[in-house]
Amino acid sequence: ELVNIPDVYNLSSGVPYSFNSQPDKLTGYRTKSMLAFPLIGISSEKALGVLQMINAKDASGSIIAFSEDDELYLRHFATSATTALEKAYLSRAMVMRIIEMARLRDPKETGPHVNRVSSYAVEIYDRWAFNHNVAVDEFDRYRDLLKTASILHDVGKVGIPDVILKKPGKFTDEEYSVIQGHTCIGGQLFIEESSEIDVVARDVALRHHERWDGKGYPGKTDWQTYELGETFKGVDGLAGEEIPLCARIVALADVFDALCSRRVYKDAWTADDALAEVTAQRGKQFDPEVVDAFFEVLPRILEIKQAWPDAN
Repeated sequence: ELVNIPDVYNLSSGVPYSFNSQPDKLTGYRTKSMLAFPLIGISSEKALGVLQMINAKDASGSIIAFSEDDELYLRHFATSATTALEKAYLSRAMVMRIIEMARLRDPKETGPHVNRVSSYAVEIYDRWAFNHNVAVDEFDRYRDLLKTASILHDVGKVGIPDVILKKPGKFTDEEYSVIQGHTCIGGQLFIEESSEIDVVARDVALRHHERWDGKGYPGKTDWQTYELGETFKGVDGLAGEEIPLCARIVALADVFDALCSRRVYKDAWTADDALAEVTAQRGKQFDPEVVDAFFEVLPRILEIKQAWPDAN
């Protein structure tokens, strides 16, 4: 229900809520009047969030209570906000279904792995954007796109045969060439560019195995017509800033996590060994500025690693 409070420090007795004054104490701000309205999904009828306004003012700047007209305006705006939020929730749910499908296909691609890679990528981008003085609007927009797209980095593995994908051992050269094809399959899933997320998800899925020195894959192959089993040998890789930024970031996040994770054909590396490898590959496999940003936020990277452990 809509809540209209003239003074949050003088709540009516018996109301089923309280006011947390801690933010006021920390910031020196003084909250008084408040108007809050729940955002209820039109189709789901679930609470998606709350739209809140604080401290209405009159023409002289004095704080007053919110009026009935304010309530009317808030209800009207809440309708638009709810529609936008509901679309975002539906998109998120669809992404997570795709991830679950990929996880069921490939037991090595765990939920913790994709969450770690996505979280690493966002932390790296935050620092990279700060270092490059990226405008706030562009920063927020790209950060949200990268968060979702990085979760989908290995979605192309849904097209890899089980006999290879679930093999309990190291791949042969022929099998590895098939596995490499997951990049093209991932890109093909987003050929139709109906939104910005399609573009970024395509770039991440297609290019996260490119190398800064141009020795990665799938390179300058015709990925749109790729068929499973084709090899990338002899194909020039993308190099340097030819590789989209999102893919350069996810490349580092994915490799670091893979090094630190146990596989049937290898033990997990220690964090120190993995970090030494990242340093060694600066300017070779990885974008030097992305590596620098990675190390600048290393405490957060290690916190994320600990927060999303693999199941035993």
